[in-house]
Amino acid sequence: MTKQETRDYRADGYVNLMNRYGTLRDASEQYSFAPEPTVPDELLSLYYEGNGLFARIIDTPAEEAVKRGFTLEGLADKGLEDFWRASLERLDWEEAAMTGIRWARLYGGAAAVLLLDDGRGLEEPLDLPNLRGIAGIRVFDRSQIMPDNTRAYQTGPLERMGTPEFYDVSTRNGRFRVHDSRCLLFRNGILPEHTPSQLYQLWGVPEYVRIHRAIRDAEVAHGSATKLLDRSVQAVYRMKDLSSELATEEGEDRVLRRLQIIDAARGLLNSIAIDGEGEDYGFQQFQYSGVGDVIDATCNYLSALTSIPQTILFGRSPAGMNATGTADLENWYNYLERIQRRMLRGNLQYLLKLVFQAGVNRGEIQEVPAVNVRFRPLWSLSEGEQADL
Repeated sequence: MTKQETRDYRADGYVNLMNRYGTLRDASEQYSFAPEPTVPDELLSLYYEGNGLFARIIDTPAEEAVKRGFTLEGLADKGLEDFWRASLERLDWEEAAMTGIRWARLYGGAAAVLLLDDGRGLEEPLDLPNLRGIAGIRVFDRSQIMPDNTRAYQTGPLERMGTPEFYDVSTRNGRFRVHDSRCLLFRNGILPEHTPSQLYQLWGVPEYVRIHRAIRDAEVAHGSATKLLDRSVQAVYRMKDLSSELATEEGEDRVLRRLQIIDAARGLLNSIAIDGEGEDYGFQQFQYSGVGDVIDATCNYLSALTSIPQTILFGRSPAGMNATGTADLENWYNYLERIQRRMLRGNLQYLLKLVFQAGVNRGEIQEVPAVNVRFRPLWSLSEGEQADL
């Protein structure tokens, strides 16, 4: 073979010049991701107050993650059991934890400030050997908290390295500075270090940013379905020589007056009197197929984004052949367990450490026990499942 065959170079992919597929003028190639703008905190507050569906998305996981409570493994002393339960009940820990998760989901993050009786101010590090007690817990959302990024931990606890040491809290009653050792932090996820959303970098993204379009579509679909009922039946008026009548100088006014008389008679007498030869009055009904499928699709998408099953979010029963909703509920409880691990476990361990240390310093207990927080199962077994177990 004296001549080597050559072929024209072609890049991977298909191009059709007739319909512009794969070219720069292809409409499907013009889509690009645009980041969502920063949402004002005032809008988050107003949306939470005025939109029932959004408020349910924010509140339900927070309430469900806390309501079952927890136990402490490795604690055999009944006196210690009564001690920590009475302490957390006095601090109303369950309500504080629920509020912290709720504000973390709404604003991206929250902080619970511990009012510690250790002889120091809020801006000073905790003096653990002199801790006498915890006076209360105050929860503040991210919009009220400004971390001091210029003062990050350089030494100290390894788990705190690189995190802010101080937070400036602004409330209606004033401003104050608090040390990190006096705070419990609630974060709604973790963002990359180079995220453009610097406002949410330390805390997490508010739920609204990711689901507001899905909520809008679900609400529009439900609202439009009811409006279609008004248009599903159309009254039709037929009149002999209607075109000729409208062509006259006062024909349009006479036709409109005639229609008003017929509508008034329908409203008052529920009957219509028309000319047997020249008039006809009837109704035409329209069938709107596929409306229910559109509503179901928007609900399914919203449920997928929020990880809340439709049985809980919308109060619907499971649909389809052999549908029991067991898989949806299992995914739901797994989602709640992730919230417990990320937002509750570490905060609860630290709070219990302070509670026991304060008890030791007051002489009520002998030592700080080594405990492990274990949340009670969220899934309630049926009688048959309990018998099998």
